[in-house]
Amino acid sequence: MGTPEIKSFDCIDQDPIDQWSPGSEADVHYSLCLHIGSVGGEGADRFHVVVVTPQAITEHNLGRTLPKRCIMVSPYSWENVLKEVQARLARCVGDDWNRQSRLLAEHFSWEFEERARHSL
Repeated sequence: MGTPEIKSFDCIDQDPIDQWSPGSEADVHYSLCLHIGSVGGEGADRFHVVVVTPQAITEHNLGRTLPKRCIMVSPYSWENVLKEVQARLARCVGDDWNRQSRLLAEHFSWEFEERARHSL
């Protein structure tokens, strides 16, 4: 049994995201790309998740446009985002990458999600 790990991450809107300080910790909304793979493995798949604060949802009328898999933090901090990602990874324990990636796809948008859905 294993738990997947973050190999790297990036954000097209704010780079480097782990060093970014928003103008307001209450008004944050961006898409985060997580490169996740098996512990000790070399490869990784890309998983995407929207990071948002409650105030950003209200102020930018995002309620209807947010994907079901998002990370809500209040107030915003990179540490809070990582804490939530790690908590989700801890729920994705599996015997192999196939099982782990399917569990990850319940929490994040997976680059191979459509292909996996059709192979069931």
